[in-house]
Amino acid sequence: MELERLVSELVKFKTYSNQELRECASFIAEYFKDQGYSPRVKEYEPGYPVVIVDNGKEGRQVLLNGHFDVVPPGDLSKWSVDPFSGDLKGGKVFGRGSADMKGGLATLMEVFVEVAEKVDYSLVFTAVPDEETGGQRGTRHLSEKFSPTFVIVGEPTQGMVNVGEKGLFQVKVIERGKSAHGSTPSLGDNAIMKLVKDLEALEGVAKIVTELQEVLEASKALADVDPLIAKELLHVSFNPGVIKGGSKVNVVPDYAEAEVDMRVPPGVPLKRVEEYVRSSVRGDVQIIDSSHPTISRGELVEKFKKAVGGKAYISTYATDGRYFRFKGVPTVVYGPGELKVLHSYDEYVSVEELRLTEKRVKEFLLGF
Repeated sequence: MELERLVSELVKFKTYSNQELRECASFIAEYFKDQGYSPRVKEYEPGYPVVIVDNGKEGRQVLLNGHFDVVPPGDLSKWSVDPFSGDLKGGKVFGRGSADMKGGLATLMEVFVEVAEKVDYSLVFTAVPDEETGGQRGTRHLSEKFSPTFVIVGEPTQGMVNVGEKGLFQVKVIERGKSAHGSTPSLGDNAIMKLVKDLEALEGVAKIVTELQEVLEASKALADVDPLIAKELLHVSFNPGVIKGGSKVNVVPDYAEAEVDMRVPPGVPLKRVEEYVRSSVRGDVQIIDSSHPTISRGELVEKFKKAVGGKAYISTYATDGRYFRFKGVPTVVYGPGELKVLHSYDEYVSVEELRLTEKRVKEFLLGF
């Protein structure tokens, strides 16, 4: 099957909100069976199938990793094509997940088949169902079961090589007050107003910047693609993503909460961010999720960068690569797709980039 056709077929599975995960996993497994391999489909947690296939060899090990879950399509009226049609036109495959990351997944599938029998080391392909929701049911388990020499994650990187990523610090801020009639607010204590003051104080977390040289260099590389994203890499980001409070417009609210997402660059300890948060707000603070920033260094990372000819950069967002980096495994993220189209309407991946990525990764593996 042509690479772009494989991408198109994968896009047709509506793998968001836990839908059609088993069906897509079965399709991937059948692809490898047709090529003469014996894939395993494992559910480390019920309802979340992980596809694993290897070439049966021992010694050094390279693990290829990708995900087949996608984010929801959003407002269908804003798409010019059916988001799950996998339309192929103008040298592009359109549809939800075409870039993030069924294009990269199909590329790694093809690469595995093309080189698995030609190399003298262990090559493992893995496809997971939950990267978009944190990777706890997929790649986290894989990082505990496998001890590879090197990992390649096929997320879209627009020709660059992702060698690290910002950490994650998400909190819930809760304020409590006193109810009263909306016509006499002085008799109450407005929890929403208290929460607003907390958020205004918390916004100052964005003034915390990194001075790590690798991050500064990565920001310069990213500036060629998107100057705004490049700036975001240098400091802690601040985004209140959810706010809840009040029951009725004419009632002084006695409860309000906000969920805040912060991304932390390498070189800034999570503890420093936590201390800032707790000292800046008067309400209760609950940590929702957190993970440390990561960077991969060393000979294999440099060898990969040279082989594919890509500039190194660090992402503002998290990938499943962090699970292997936490274990000290050299890990790169490299795959087809433009960063500007991720999670967007009329998402697409170009056929030219698919084939170029396939060629470069294959050459690296054959010379590993």
